[in-house]
Amino acid sequence: MEPSRNVEAVRQTLTKDKRRRSLRNLFQLPLATRSSLYGSASNTPVVGSLPADIVRDIMELLSPADILSFSLTSKHLRYLLMPALYETVTLKSSRNCRVTLEMLRKRRNICRYIRKLAVRPNYYLAWPKPDEELDEDWVVEMIEEISGDLKTMHTFDWDGLELPKDSLWRTLRQTCPQLKSVFSNVGTQPLDPLSALFDFSDLTSFSLIVRHGLGGSDLFPALEIIPPRFWDMLLNRCPDLQELAICSFSSSARVFDFDKITEGHWPKLHTLTLGSFGYQSDFTLGPPALSSDAGLGNFLDRHNELKYIRFLWNFKRWMSPDAIPMHLSSSALPALDTFIGVYQQLAELPNPDSVETLDLTCEPVYENRLDTVCPILRSLTSLTSLDIWIHIFDPGRDHSSFFQSVLSCCPRLTDFHFMCTTSFSIKPLKQLIAQLSLLPDLKRFSLTKGHKYLDENMVSTATRILKSNPTLQQINIRWARERCPNHLKQEGSYDVVCDEDGRPEFLNVVERGIPIVGSPFYRRYRHKLENSAGSVVVRTMRKRPSMFIGEDKERNRMSFMSAL
Repeated sequence: MEPSRNVEAVRQTLTKDKRRRSLRNLFQLPLATRSSLYGSASNTPVVGSLPADIVRDIMELLSPADILSFSLTSKHLRYLLMPALYETVTLKSSRNCRVTLEMLRKRRNICRYIRKLAVRPNYYLAWPKPDEELDEDWVVEMIEEISGDLKTMHTFDWDGLELPKDSLWRTLRQTCPQLKSVFSNVGTQPLDPLSALFDFSDLTSFSLIVRHGLGGSDLFPALEIIPPRFWDMLLNRCPDLQELAICSFSSSARVFDFDKITEGHWPKLHTLTLGSFGYQSDFTLGPPALSSDAGLGNFLDRHNELKYIRFLWNFKRWMSPDAIPMHLSSSALPALDTFIGVYQQLAELPNPDSVETLDLTCEPVYENRLDTVCPILRSLTSLTSLDIWIHIFDPGRDHSSFFQSVLSCCPRLTDFHFMCTTSFSIKPLKQLIAQLSLLPDLKRFSLTKGHKYLDENMVSTATRILKSNPTLQQINIRWARERCPNHLKQEGSYDVVCDEDGRPEFLNVVERGIPIVGSPFYRRYRHKLENSAGSVVVRTMRKRPSMFIGEDKERNRMSFMSAL
C-alpha cells in the first residue's frame, strides 16, 4: 500500500523518466534519450530480418526481465542490448552487492554501460526475509575500485544503514564526470559538517533521506539542523536543480529542519519531496516555514515548473487540523500533476484541474470528514489515479454510502488504491467492490486491508474482485496487521489474461509473504478462472525465475510500513 510511494518511491520518482515498465504499463521514452545511448543504427548489424533500430524500439517497450530474455536469443541481440541491460543497475540486497560488484571488478567493460547505479547493502526494507549482513566499507571500496570505468554514470544512489565513508563521495566526484544526480540515506549517525557529500556542484537531482526503521518514540523530536555547507551546495552551486528530496521516514527518531529551503530558487525544479511535517510541542505545525506567509507558500509560488510534490506528514496520536493554510497566490503551481500529502493542502490549489495523481495515505480519512474531502475531490476534474486511506470503525455496518460518496467524486479513475488497516472482512469488501462500477475506466485496483487469520486467501479475494469488475487488467492485494512488529504480512499481484474474445481467462500470479507457520514464501503461478458453468479452478505452479539486477519493483510495498 503504498500509502503510496515511499522510500523507494521517492528514489524512483527522482528518476522516473529513466524507468521502463512492463508491457501492461508501457510507455515510450523520447527518441532523444535513445540516440546517444545506443549509437547509430547504421553501425550495428541487422538481427535476422529485423533492422537494428526496430529492435531498439521493441526493447524500449520491455521490462528489464524481458530485455534479458530477448538478449539471450542471439549474440547479435546480446551485443545490441548490452547498453539497455546495464543502463540501470540496482543492487537491492547484500548478496546482489557482493556478487555484482565482484563481477564488475572483473569485467570492467560492462561498467561503461552503467548510467544509474543504486546499491542497497544491508537492505533494511528487505521482506519477507531479512537481508544478510555485509560490511558497507567493503562495498565502498569496490565502488571506488571500478569508479574510473563508470564514465557514463549520471546517477548514484546509496541506500545503506549509514552514510558511506567520505572517500566515496570524493572519488565519485573526481572520476565520474557525468554524475549529476546523487541520492543518499542516513541512519543514526549525525551529519558531518565537513562531509564531502556537500562538495558537489551543478547537480540536477539530490536527495537526503532518513531511512525507515530507526524506531524512536519521541512525540516531538527536536528538529535537526542541517550543516551550512549542505545549503551552500544547493543554494549557491546547483542553480539547475530539477529534483530535490529532504525527508524522514523515521519521524519519531530523526527529523531535519529544512526551513532554509525557502531561500532557494531553482527555475527548473519539477520534483519536490519534503517532510516530515507535523505537530510541534506547542501543537503548531512545523517546521515553522509552513505557517509563515513568506515561507513555504512563497517558495512554491516561485517554482512554476513543479509537477510533483510530496509532503510527508506524521500526526502520531492526534488527528490533523481541519485546515492547513498554504498561502498560495492565484497563479501558483500551474503545472502540478501529482500531489502526495493531506487533503487540507489541496483546498487552496488555484489550478486543481491540473492534478492527475493524488495520494492521501499520510493519515486515514474518517467518515465525519467527507463533507470537506468530497468537494476537494470533485474539483480535481482530471484525476485518474487515487490512493486513499480510509478508516472504518465497525466492519459489520453498511458502508456502501461512504464508498459511494468517495468514488462518485472521481469517475475518471484508471488506477485506484484503497487502504484500510483496520479489520476489513468480506462484508465491507463486497460493499466496496460493488461501488467500483462508478469507475468505468478503472484498469488497476489495489487493496490494502487489515488482516485476520480466518480471511479467505488472496487469490480468492482477487477472483471475487474481478468477477464483479471483469474489465480490470490488474489487481494488487496486501494484508497488514497494524499492531504487529512487521505490519505487512502477505502481498499478491494478479495480472488478468483474457481469451481471444476478451473475457478474463487466467490470472498470472506473484505472491509472497509470511504465513501463520513456516518460512516466508515466494511463488509464481497461473490461476485458471472458473467459467460460467462453474468448472473447477486449476492452478499451474511455475518455477521462480532468477532476479534481474535492473529496475527495482518494490515501491508498491515499502511505503505502507512508513505510513502506519
